[in-house]
Amino acid sequence: MKEKTDRPLIRGTADKERQPKGDGLLTFFLRLMALGSVLMVCASLLAGCAGAPLSSELELRREAIALNEAGYRYYRQDRWQLAQEKFRQALKLNRLIDHRGGIAANLNNLGVLAQERGDYQKAQAYFQEALGLQRQLADEAGICEALNNLGAVYQAQGRWGEAREFYQEARHYARMLPPGALLSLTLTRLGDVARHDRDYPKALSFYQEALAIDEDIQDGRGRAVRWERLGRTSLAVGNYNQANRLFLQALAEARRRENTQTIVDALDGLLLTALAQGDRGAARSYGERLIELYKVRGQEKEARRVEELLGKTRAPR
Repeated sequence: MKEKTDRPLIRGTADKERQPKGDGLLTFFLRLMALGSVLMVCASLLAGCAGAPLSSELELRREAIALNEAGYRYYRQDRWQLAQEKFRQALKLNRLIDHRGGIAANLNNLGVLAQERGDYQKAQAYFQEALGLQRQLADEAGICEALNNLGAVYQAQGRWGEAREFYQEARHYARMLPPGALLSLTLTRLGDVARHDRDYPKALSFYQEALAIDEDIQDGRGRAVRWERLGRTSLAVGNYNQANRLFLQALAEARRRENTQTIVDALDGLLLTALAQGDRGAARSYGERLIELYKVRGQEKEARRVEELLGKTRAPR
């Protein structure tokens, strides 16, 4: 089965798993939208004192925020077509008022959806435009997110060297911020590159540093991701018992947090560990749960891949 990687970063107004998403601190987009909301309240009060209505620009910005939030909710439900429609509508409104921070956020979200569909060229174009805007705004968190997303696009295409360059630059910007979820995510991505290169000591170092940040900011969703990655590394070096323990920890935490992607990744890890140990019963149990999840998410290709894998484990008659 293909190696799992983090999904790219997507921004929702109320997302608490980012830095930043993942991750305990508020994201760039959350900070931006929160500030915008405060400014709108102040403008409303001033307009009320002056007897004037809200400006058209403030109304459009408020509508754009609502559309982005609706899109994010659809994304969390894996209803990607509806999410895309909302993000496009939000982007159109933000372009009308030249709200550059909002434009960058909407481009980022559309890029994430394009990558989920496997349209890497379009995803790259969205992320590149978002990165250009973030550089203009000189926002370290926004730049770091865009660089991480570009790295993920290249990684998904097997272009690991280029992905590494984006992640290394992202780490530079992440270290300008207080230690938090963006740095944890970036370290995880660098760990993925090291693991791909079979440099397991370096991968462990990156993952453990990321996990320490998760523990410090009490980020349960982040911990689950890091445990899953540590499980992958243990599996790669043949430490199956430790891999199994880490995958089970990741699965339990991901279920508590209702983090579907990490649930999928943890079940996949448990399936591979069971296969490596020759435990057909456990492999079938985990595999069947994984197939159900893939089918619910409309990922028929992934479901068939697991079915084929389980088919090879049937005992001969």
